[in-house]
Amino acid sequence: MVFEFSMGVWALLIVAVGAIVLGIVVQLIGESRTGYEWIITAIGGAIGAIVASEFIVSWQAYEPVFDGLALIPALIGGLVVGVVVGVATRLVTGGTYAGTPAA
Repeated sequence: MVFEFSMGVWALLIVAVGAIVLGIVVQLIGESRTGYEWIITAIGGAIGAIVASEFIVSWQAYEPVFDGLALIPALIGGLVVGVVVGVATRLVTGGTYAGTPAA
């Protein structure tokens, strides 16, 4: 089995910008204990997008594709992994999504 990336520079830029936006949105929802949760969420979202677009071979046929990045699978993978990582990070650091401190 040969692993190769078909993503170009513009596709990586799209993944990075999308992951940063997801991280910032998750950071602004609720009450966070640290100011750096968005970085962990962004890294999780980027990894989810790249894995869904590049390594899940059956999803690579879905259109639209931009610069080697399957956009729909990358969007779904990035959102799912990013949100799961964001929620886990928030719970581990003691933050809450309710806007009020947890008991």
